[in-house]
Amino acid sequence: VVSHNIVEHLNKEGTVRIEESEELDLFLRYLHETGTIIYFSIEVLRDNIMLDPKWMINALKLLINAQPNLPNNPADTSTDLNSPAHSDITHEWSDFKEKGILTVELVDAIWTKEKHPDLHEHKDHILMIMEQLNILARPRSFNEMGEKVENYFLTPCMLRQESPAAVISPEEDPCMVSTPDMCCIFTGKYLPTPIFHRLLAACIYRWPVAKNKETSGNLIFCGCCVFDLDLFHRLTVYMKNHVIFARITRMVVDEISTPDSKLCSRVRRFIKLNLSKITSYLGLNLQYELQAADPPWHADEGHDQDAPITPEHMNYARLCVALITVCGNALRRILLTNFPVPYADIYQVILVNRQKLTMRPGKPLLNNDQIMLLFPDPHGNKVGTVDQFDISLLYILIRNVSTVPAPVTGWSKDPCDQPRDTSLGASVERIRSFRNHISGHSADGKISRKGLEDYWSKFEAVIRDIEVELGEEVCSQELEKQRRQVISIYEAC
Repeated sequence: VVSHNIVEHLNKEGTVRIEESEELDLFLRYLHETGTIIYFSIEVLRDNIMLDPKWMINALKLLINAQPNLPNNPADTSTDLNSPAHSDITHEWSDFKEKGILTVELVDAIWTKEKHPDLHEHKDHILMIMEQLNILARPRSFNEMGEKVENYFLTPCMLRQESPAAVISPEEDPCMVSTPDMCCIFTGKYLPTPIFHRLLAACIYRWPVAKNKETSGNLIFCGCCVFDLDLFHRLTVYMKNHVIFARITRMVVDEISTPDSKLCSRVRRFIKLNLSKITSYLGLNLQYELQAADPPWHADEGHDQDAPITPEHMNYARLCVALITVCGNALRRILLTNFPVPYADIYQVILVNRQKLTMRPGKPLLNNDQIMLLFPDPHGNKVGTVDQFDISLLYILIRNVSTVPAPVTGWSKDPCDQPRDTSLGASVERIRSFRNHISGHSADGKISRKGLEDYWSKFEAVIRDIEVELGEEVCSQELEKQRRQVISIYEAC
């Protein structure tokens, strides 16, 4: 682990320096995304950078594989945790192995200062990273004094206690009513357990784990957990084979006997969002189908979900398709045919300009997603395929690494129409303007037939200008094909 201040100092002393702190932060986040380091830019974690991710893996392995022969007191050479001196640690070790409860005292006993001085020194930072990665979760509880954060962690991957049948399949109770189960069914009948464990950790961080009324113990088991959503609702999340189930149960109060549909909708979105983040972070190309009854799982807060799709919505969809396919392909053709003479192709030009594109002082040219798309291998000399670049990325590349000159009015400004500037730079700027107005400034995703026809005429004019400048057919035939399809649809109606 190295401090952020040291990295800043080394950067200033280097021969090739990153001038702006924002650029340095972007560079560190890029290395994190590629798995080279572990770095989070949030306030509580940004001061320290873990240079070797394997180091944290080894720290986790020490916790998981710990045996009951670790001295609680470094001065005590005894390894018998059953002795009176170590009775507390023996109990905590048992809770960790069976219930997934990890206390700070047990961490101190495993990451001792003598055997693991580096882990002991950076203990707090490592634990916070494990929380950020949803490996551990610090549970919360509520009482009359407000919210309380517990002084221990729950580790879902360590749970051994089987879930009682009554938790997953409760008996009918006139005082309780439940939703149908929402099911996340993973295709291929394969669901890696780390995905479920990390989802549980995310839920533990979001909601308090429910308590058993009789024993006051946490209702968390191997493959199942129950959460208190509020005073009247409980969420049960469990895993069976390749399916993750979620069910919300409501206490019947004042003749209200159905779970809050808006709450159900928020829970559904939370689970869906976190599953997407978890599978993406783990690098797993897994597909799943989310099956949820409507109602109550699909209530839309403040919007009429049953509103019909209007012709204006369809016009907008057709316009977006034309923008992405026809105008996007036109920009690709411009990029592929306009590069400096000494180079073999545009891919070589992009590699030569790698530092300019990724580490420009001041405002970054590219965001993290664009950098990953452009340079999928951070250590290699490979550039992503132009066919995968969207209009925004194509515009940046044309403007910064191609030989296309700026329009008369300059970049990022509307080109002249009186007289009309027909240069490639002007056409590129017009397509950028189309993209911003169509996909960036639409408030309702609708456009009239006249509005669609007006945009179609603008598209045709720009494509015609590009074809004249390049001296070849680019996308006019595809645009005409799409226009005829739209006309035939209107005539059929």
